[in-house]
Amino acid sequence: MGYEEALQLIEEAKETGATTLNLIDQRLVELPPQLFQLLNLTTLYLGNNKLTSLSPKIAHLNNLTHLYLGDNRLSSLPPEIFQLTNLTHLHLWGNKFTSLPSEIMELSKLEELKLYGHFIFYDELAGNNNPLTSPPIELATQGIEAIREYFASAEEGTRTVAEVKVILVGEGASGKTSLTRCLREERFNQHEETTHGIRIKTWQLKTGNQGLRCNLWDFGGQEIMHATHQFFLSHRSLYVLVLDGRRDERPEHWLRYIETFGGDSPVLIVLNKYDTNPGFDLNRPFLKKKYPFIVDFYRTSCRTGNGIRAFRHALEEELSKVPLTRNEWPESWFRAKAKLEELNDPCISYEACETLCREAGVKGEISQQVLVDFLHDLGIVIHFKEFDLSHKNVLDPKWVTEAVYKIINAPSIANAKGLFRKDDLRDILRYQEGDSYRYLRQDHGYFIELMKKFELCYELEDGQVLIPDLLEVSEPAFTFAEQDALRFLLEYKDFLPPSVMPRFIVKRHQEIADRLRWRTGVVLEHPQLAAQAVVRADNEARRIHIAVTGKERKIFLALIWLTFRELHTGFKGLKVSERVPLPDNPTISVAYETLLEYAEQGLEKIIPEGTKKAYKVQALLVGVHFDDPSEGKRMLALVEADNREGRLKSALKSANKYLELKPNFLGLGGNFNAFFDDLLGK
Repeated sequence: MGYEEALQLIEEAKETGATTLNLIDQRLVELPPQLFQLLNLTTLYLGNNKLTSLSPKIAHLNNLTHLYLGDNRLSSLPPEIFQLTNLTHLHLWGNKFTSLPSEIMELSKLEELKLYGHFIFYDELAGNNNPLTSPPIELATQGIEAIREYFASAEEGTRTVAEVKVILVGEGASGKTSLTRCLREERFNQHEETTHGIRIKTWQLKTGNQGLRCNLWDFGGQEIMHATHQFFLSHRSLYVLVLDGRRDERPEHWLRYIETFGGDSPVLIVLNKYDTNPGFDLNRPFLKKKYPFIVDFYRTSCRTGNGIRAFRHALEEELSKVPLTRNEWPESWFRAKAKLEELNDPCISYEACETLCREAGVKGEISQQVLVDFLHDLGIVIHFKEFDLSHKNVLDPKWVTEAVYKIINAPSIANAKGLFRKDDLRDILRYQEGDSYRYLRQDHGYFIELMKKFELCYELEDGQVLIPDLLEVSEPAFTFAEQDALRFLLEYKDFLPPSVMPRFIVKRHQEIADRLRWRTGVVLEHPQLAAQAVVRADNEARRIHIAVTGKERKIFLALIWLTFRELHTGFKGLKVSERVPLPDNPTISVAYETLLEYAEQGLEKIIPEGTKKAYKVQALLVGVHFDDPSEGKRMLALVEADNREGRLKSALKSANKYLELKPNFLGLGGNFNAFFDDLLGK
C-alpha cells in the first residue's frame, strides 16, 4: 500500500474510464497529480489516509457526487472544493475541523454532510474527531439541514459564548458555600447556614483576553437531596468536589456520582478546612488513574484564605478549556438568550419559547432545540424535554429548585415520614424573608406533578402524596415465605445511585401490599398475578435483593427486572451485574450473563466462585426463565398496560418476535437480555 499503488489504481481507472475510484487506506500524505485528470469520476474514496490538506485541483473533478474524506488529518478545505456543485455526499468525519466555512452552503445539491462516523459515541466527539465550535458539535450532528439553519442565522455574525456552569458537590457542611464566597471575593462567614437545596450565584472573571461568566451551582449535600440533584447536573460543565478535611469522606462516592450524571466533565477536588486537619489527604495517583477526568487536588482553608488563590487560578485556567466556552453562536442566539433571561414569568411553555426564539431571529426548529439544550447546560433555564409539564416546560432554575427543596426539606413532611397533602403546600411554600419568589396557589399542583415526573413521589388513593426518600428507615414486620422464594440479585460494581430504590418504589407503587414500604425496601403484590415480592436495597453492599413467591412468580420477577433495567438506562456508565442466587445457598450467586455464555457454548455445568459444587447451567436458567411461551405473552400484555399508564416507558418495538420462534424460547434456550432490550426499544 502507498503512493505507487495509488498511482497504479489511478492509471487503471484512466484506462477503463471508471466513474469510481477507491484509494482508502493508502497512507497518502498528498494526492498524486494524475488523480485530477480523471474527469469521469463521480465517486472518490480517500478515507483512512494521512492527508493534512487537499489540493485546489480537486475542483477539476466537477462530476463528483460522492466524496469520502473521513479519517484523515484535515483541518480546512480549499475554497475550490465549493465548485463541485454536483456533490450530494461529503464525508469529513475523523478529521480535525474546528469550524466549517459558510461557503459549504453553496453546495446546493448536498444531501449528506457526515462529520462524525457511525462508530463514534456522542461523548467521544472530541480530539481528532472534528472538535467543532462553529457550528457547535451538538448542532452539527443533527445533519445538513441543521447546518444550513446555523449558517442562515449566522449571516449577521457570530461570537464566543464565554459562559459556563460550575457545579459544587460534596457532603453537607463541607464548605461549598464558603468556597463560593471566596471565589467571589466575599467575606468569610463562620456562621454560614447549611445549604438546603441549591444556591445559584454568578461570578464574573477574565480568562485571557475575554470575560467569562460562571454560573455557580452550590448543591446541598444532605442525603435527601441527592435524588433530586441528578435532574440539575449536566454535561458540558465543570465540577468542584469539596471534601471536609476534618472527617472521613467518601470521595469515590461523589466521583462515581459525577461520572454517572456529568459525563466526562472535568473535576477539581478541594481538600477543604485543612487548617483544622493538615494531615488529611487522599491517594491521589490512584484516584487520578481510576477517574481520568480529575484535573487535580487543591488544599484550601476558607477561614484563613490559604490555598484559595492557587485554587482560583487553577479553576480559571480550566474554565477556559470547557468546550461550551469556545462555541460560536450567531447573534440571534444571544438575543434569544437575553429575552429568556429578562422574562418576568418564571416559566413558559415550549411553544412560547419557540415564538420568542423566532422573534429573536432563531427561525430553525433544530437550532431552537439545540439552543434551549445549551441554555439548560449553562444553568440559564431548566428544560426537561422528556416530560410533558402542563405548558410549563422552560423554567427559571431558582424558581423550580427553591420550591422543590422547600417541599422535600419541610419538617412537617419529615415528621409524617414523607406523607403530605396538596393543601400543606400553602404553609410549606409560604413566602418568607429572603425568598426569591412568592409561589401562587395555582402552581402548587404543578410542583407535585413535576416531582412525580422526577419519580420523587407518588399519589395515594386518599389524595395524600408520599416521598419514599422520607419513609421510615426500619423495615416493618410482615410474613413472607422466604424459604420457597425465587431469588434474583442486582449487584452494582462501583456505585448504587441513592435514587434507584426510591424511584423503583414510585414506579411500582400501585402494587405495594398493605402499605409495607420503608426507605430501602418494599413488599409488592401484583393485582393481576398470583405472586408476591420483597425488594430490598443494601446500600452499603451496593446490592438489591429480589425475592418472589406465588404461582406466577416468574412473570412478576420479569416485570420487576425490566423496571430496574429501565431505571438503569438513565445512569450513564452504570455497571450492574444481574445475578442468579444458588437455590440451596442464596448467599452465593452467578452472573446471568455468564450462564447465558455457558449455555451458548454448550457447557452443561458451572462451579460458582465460593463453592466447590457443580451446578447444571440449564437448571439455573430455568429458575428465572419462563416455562411456557404463554407466560411471555402474559408479560407483554402487562408491560403494555404499564406503558399506557406511565409506569414503564418501554417502546415495545419488536418484542413479539420472540413469541414466534419456538416453544422454549424463554425456557432452556431463552435470553432475557435480547428480550428486554427489545422491550426497551434499544
